[in-house]
Amino acid sequence: MLALFAAVLWWPRPPEVSSDALQTAMRIAIARGDSPGRDPICVANGLAYDQEPVNVEIDNAATVSWMNILVAAGLYAAPANGVAGGAVSQALLVYQPLPTLADWAGARRLCIARAVKLESVANIGRVDDMRLRGKPYTGVPADVRWVLDQPAPWLDNPGVAEALARELPTWRSARWQPAAQGWQLTQRKNFVRIDEQWVPGDIADLPPARAGAAL
Repeated sequence: MLALFAAVLWWPRPPEVSSDALQTAMRIAIARGDSPGRDPICVANGLAYDQEPVNVEIDNAATVSWMNILVAAGLYAAPANGVAGGAVSQALLVYQPLPTLADWAGARRLCIARAVKLESVANIGRVDDMRLRGKPYTGVPADVRWVLDQPAPWLDNPGVAEALARELPTWRSARWQPAAQGWQLTQRKNFVRIDEQWVPGDIADLPPARAGAAL
């Protein structure tokens, strides 16, 4: 019985963890450039998004719908009727870019925000053993919540925001959700304990943990 009591006393207690500690770990990683922070959030769906007009066949319902969203955003003028040349004429809608487009477009993509901003770390899970890249760590999962930094002003239009959210690809394995209080994205992320500090588990070149631990 005494030996059991001694073993209980010897057994290491899991390290303390808090939202503040994990948020500090994220801010340090962002400052070092090891985590997103200055990533623009953009749509790339095949259109050039340059200063040239966009010609859309009138029966191309999906593209017409998308371009009309960009008209509502104030990025293109309402379409004018046009006709494609060739042996068989084809009715077109011609969308002329407006000056605002140049502030948010380029390299065949349309951006909705200049960057992202860490909002909070919450919903902390249980501290436990985990393996990352084949190495053992003491780790804990938590929700990392991001918001858009310097979002485009035309995102205030609810119909525009919802349409753009559907077009956006996943970002860091999660999806952006538009809301009245601003766009938000929640990642479920692992943090690991290194040198008595919590570190985001996905940063590059993680140093070895638990020297001498069996792999």
